[in-house]
Amino acid sequence: MILAMAANKGWQVHHLDVKSAFLNGELEEEVYVVQPEGFVEKGKERMVLKLSKALYGLRQAPRAWNVKLDSSLKNLQFSKCASEPAVYTRGVGKKAVILGVYVDDLIVTGEDPAEIELFKKEMTSQFDMSDLGLLSFYLGIEVDQQQDYVTVRQSSYAKKVLSQFGMEDCNPTKIPMDPGAKLDEDKGGERVDATDYRRVIGCLRYLLHTRPDLSFSVGMVSRYMEKPTVKHQRAVKQILRYLKGTVDFGLVYTQGGKEEEIIGYTDSDLAGDLVGRRSTAGMAFYLNESLITWCS
Repeated sequence: MILAMAANKGWQVHHLDVKSAFLNGELEEEVYVVQPEGFVEKGKERMVLKLSKALYGLRQAPRAWNVKLDSSLKNLQFSKCASEPAVYTRGVGKKAVILGVYVDDLIVTGEDPAEIELFKKEMTSQFDMSDLGLLSFYLGIEVDQQQDYVTVRQSSYAKKVLSQFGMEDCNPTKIPMDPGAKLDEDKGGERVDATDYRRVIGCLRYLLHTRPDLSFSVGMVSRYMEKPTVKHQRAVKQILRYLKGTVDFGLVYTQGGKEEEIIGYTDSDLAGDLVGRRSTAGMAFYLNESLITWCS
């Protein structure tokens, strides 16, 4: 949503990273740890250490960091989005700044570059930060910002998936699933290793962040992770063969300058499941002409 909005308005998106983020968390309760190996004080071997701040590996650390960051942003006059806790905004009009948060990674955009630079200085004064410049790589997603469009894809990850499962040299196919194909439980079919099957599905599902064309087929094969058979495995391999020929596919968000309008579409196959007669529904939402969320 943030990338599509920034592309539509022609804004640049910047990337910041908080160094050792969890160490900034403030504990609300008393926490004690055993003395680390190699640092045990002679004569006090049975004593423990009281933590004065959060540490990595501590159960409370992520929550403590989130509370600290939330408090700091609110002190900087940011407001949390009511429907999306990971999004903050400050100012209106040309002074508006939009911030997206994922643990210690921050993406920030807005019309006025001076407001973005001010935000960077404010954050640097409170935390040890890395200014990574214009957003180019985020959570495994490759972002290419051009003057009149932004592209997002997962080409490197797709190639890694193909290599991981020995499909880097396979013959590509033009479709991820044959038209009209219907999978079922295949109770009499030959079983395959369920763990390996789930690993492939898990990797493919992460690709869905930028690949709506895989959403339906991956959703279908995901239904049979409990007792997969050769038939299901064959369907997964076809998806991987399709991926081989489309590793550079992704999303393109164009600059339009129009007032933002969200448009949604939904449909269902009405009892298309061969066994339980359940329906498979799908939906897609656009910000103007830019696809921002989907599922099936």
